Formats: sequence, C-alpha cells, structure tokens
Amino acid sequence: MYFAGYKAHTKIKMRRQHVLPIAILLTLCTLSSCSLFDKMDDISFDTELPLEFVIDEQDNNSNGKDYSTVKTLDATYDPEVIKYANKIKEFKINKITYSISAVTPNGVTFSNGKLIVSSSNRTIALANNISIASVSNVELTKDPGGFNELASMLLANKQADVKLDGRFNSTPIKFTVSCKFYVTVTANTL
Repeated sequence: MYFAGYKAHTKIKMRRQHVLPIAILLTLCTLSSCSLFDKMDDISFDTELPLEFVIDEQDNNSNGKDYSTVKTLDATYDPEVIKYANKIKEFKINKITYSISAVTPNGVTFSNGKLIVSSSNRTIALANNISIASVSNVELTKDPGGFNELASMLLANKQADVKLDGRFNSTPIKFTVSCKFYVTVTANTL
C-alpha cells in the first residue's frame, strides 16, 4: 500500500509540474495575442481630403505683397470618417498635393509658401518660388512634425484650420489652389 500511495502521489506531483508550465504558456499566449486581437478589430482606409483656397488679391503692388488666408480642413467630408467618427484611433497624413487653376494674370511668383496649422503656427508643408500657372497634383515638401500635429488635431476634432502663407512678387493676382490631403484612417470596428 505504501508503494501504491507513493506512486499516486508522484503522479499528482508530476501533473502539477506539467500544469504550471502549460498555464504559464497559455497566459503568455493569451497576453501576446490580445494585441493581435486588438489589431484584428481595426479597419484602415485611405481618403483624400480637399481644401480649396480662392485667392483674389486686387491691390496693385509691383513690389510684392505678403499674403495669408485660413480655411478649415474637415475630415468629415468623407462618409467613412463619419461612419467611424467615434471609433477612429489614428489619422496619418501621407502627402499633400496642390493644383492651380483659373490664373489671372500669368507671371506672378509665390515665394516662402507654407501650409500651417493655424492654431499653433506649425508648418505642415512647404513650397518655395512657385510660378503661379495652371498645374495639377504637385506634391508639397512635408514637415513630419507638422503632419503629426495636423493628424492629432484631426483625431481630436475631425477638423483643423489650415493657413496658406507666403509672398507674391507682384499683385493683382487671382487663382484657385486646390489641395488634397492623402490620409490613412484607422478605426476600431467594434
């Protein structure tokens, strides 16, 4: 009987030895897969957010003129952003392009051109010495810190005021600048 009891006790002890590593392994797998499950619930989509500036500077100044105007970039322009508005986890600005149209007169240059987060005066993108002429989908030089700040504002408010700032070498000048903000949106689907 002593032998049988010893054998049973040893079996139980061995089972405990196997149970503990298995429990630890299962716990680690569960904890590491939580982040996988969290990402599995996410949806990402790309969108193009438009922002249009209509410039109509009528002052007659052959020596040039500083120019600045503010418009609101509204992420809710995209129906998908509206659909996931309360579940959005991240906005990522990938690039910004601009197109120029309806130029009158030709031959004016825009220097020190910037798109700026209006509330903080943080530069988002740059364009220097642009000849104001009809062009399509020209990519602006990005400022990574400005892209991140704009993305944070879109996450918090779904909109941000953006300032176009620079200097014309002469005026009058009239044209339209159509910007496109290429954005990746990540939202939780649950």
